[in-house]
Amino acid sequence: MRIEIYPDRAGEWRWTFYASNGRKIADSGEGYASEYNAVRAARRLKELAPSAPIKRPDGTVLNEGARSGLGPDPF
Repeated sequence: MRIEIYPDRAGEWRWTFYASNGRKIADSGEGYASEYNAVRAARRLKELAPSAPIKRPDGTVLNEGARSGLGPDPF
């Protein structure tokens, strides 16, 4: 996996998060005025991603303690 920081056509800075297979997983969705701010945002993503909850559209949250494929529905 990797996060790339780059300038866009408007001269703003963006980040894109790629999976190990090279596919795009996420992007900044907005441009930043400086490379420094884009890097700060990418670092924040790295900090927060492990704690991000997994939710269904109805708002139910995955029970992180449940194991996938074992026992009852993990939600």
